[in-house]
Amino acid sequence: MSESDLRRTIIELERSLDRERVLQDAIRRVALRALAVVSARVPALEGAVRDLTRAIESDPGDTAWLDRLSGQLADAVRSSDQRQDLAEGILEVVRRGLHGFEFLDSELDALNRASDRRDKTEIERTLGRLFLVLHDKCQKAMTEREELTEVVGEIWHRLEDVDTALSEDAARGQRARKSVSELHAGIAGDAEHIRDRVLHGNDLPTLRDEVSRGLDRMIERVTHFRDAQETELRVAEERNRALRSKGRSLEGQVQALRNRLEQARAEASRDGLTGLPNRNAFEQRLRALPGELISAGSASLLVWDIDHFKAINDQYGHSAGDKVLRAVAEILAEGVQTPDFVARYGGEEFVMIIHREPDAAHAHADTIRQAVDRLVVRAGNTRLKVTISAGLVGVDPTVTPEAIFDAADHALLQAKKHGRDRIERAGS
Repeated sequence: MSESDLRRTIIELERSLDRERVLQDAIRRVALRALAVVSARVPALEGAVRDLTRAIESDPGDTAWLDRLSGQLADAVRSSDQRQDLAEGILEVVRRGLHGFEFLDSELDALNRASDRRDKTEIERTLGRLFLVLHDKCQKAMTEREELTEVVGEIWHRLEDVDTALSEDAARGQRARKSVSELHAGIAGDAEHIRDRVLHGNDLPTLRDEVSRGLDRMIERVTHFRDAQETELRVAEERNRALRSKGRSLEGQVQALRNRLEQARAEASRDGLTGLPNRNAFEQRLRALPGELISAGSASLLVWDIDHFKAINDQYGHSAGDKVLRAVAEILAEGVQTPDFVARYGGEEFVMIIHREPDAAHAHADTIRQAVDRLVVRAGNTRLKVTISAGLVGVDPTVTPEAIFDAADHALLQAKKHGRDRIERAGS
C-alpha cells in the first residue's frame, strides 16, 4: 500500500470513528432519558436503573456490569409482575364480588375504565366512592331492618293475644253449649217430675208443695245459668276491651314506625357531616334533570374536589379534614340558589347543578372557587389554606346522566393535571 493510500485509509477510519462517537453519544442520551422514564413509571426498577445510568455515564471499559444489571433487571421485572398480578387479582375480586348490585353499576363501570387505563389515581378515587356507596346502603338497610324487627315483634305479640282470646271464646262457647244443654235437661227433668206428681198425686196440699219445689228448682237453674253467662260475658268484654286498647296502641306504634322510616329515608338522602344532600339525592336529581330541560332552560354540572385533601388528613388528622369539608360545603351551599343544587358526592368530592349555560356557569363557579381560595381553616395552631378544583359540562338532555357525570369528572381530572385550583370545561 502506497503512502497516499495509507493516508486516505487513516482519514476514512478517523471519520468513521467520529461518526461512531456521535452515534454513541446520541444513543447514550436517549438511553438516559428512557431510563428516567422507566424509573418514574416502575418504582421496582429504580435500583437497577440507577446502576445502569451510572454505568452509561461513566462509560466503563469492561462489560461485566452488563451481566450484573441483567440479573437485577430480571429480578425487578419478576417482582413488578407479581405485584401487578396481585393488584389485578384484587380488582377482579372486587368487580366479581360486587357484580349484580344495580346501585353500584356506574361505579363498577368507572372502575373498569380506570383499570383499563391503569390510572392509579382514578382507581383509588373510584374504589373510595364505591365502598362509600356500599357502606351507606348497608347502614340504611340495617336501620330499617331494626325498626321493622321491633314492630313485627310487637305485631307477633298482639297476634298471640288475639289467638288466646279466640281460644278462650271457643272454650266459652263450648261451656255455654254445655250449660244450655244441662239447663234444658234439668228443666225437662223438673217438668217431668211435676207432671208425674200432677198425674198421680191425690193430696192437694202435697201436690202444691211438690209443684212449688219443682218450680223453685227451675228458677234456681235459670238463675245459676244466667249468672254464669253474665260472668263469662263480663270476662269476654274486659278481654276484648284490652285487645281493642292494645290494637290502638299497635296502630300508634305502626304510625310511629312509618314516621321514623320516612325520617330515616329523609336522612338517607342527606350527608351527616356537612348537612348537604348526599350522593343518593344527587343521582335522583341528575336523572330527572334532562327531562326537565327538554322543554326549556339550560343547566351545567360541576364536579368539585378539594385539592391535596389526603395530605391534610395525613398531616393534621381527620378532625382537621372534617373542618375543611364543613367549611367548603358551607361556601358551596351559599353559592347556589333554587333551583340550583349542591351535594356531597363522597370523600372530598362535591357535585353542583347550576341552571345556566356553560359560559355563565363557569363564571359563577369561578367566584365560588375564589371564595374557597380565601378560606382559612385552623388546625390547632396551624392555619390551613384550602383550594378546590372542578370539572364542568353543559347538560345535554339527549345524553345519559352517566355520560354527563363522566364528562364532568374527566374535566376535573384535567384540572388536577393542569395544576389544580382551577375549573376545566369538558371538551376544551
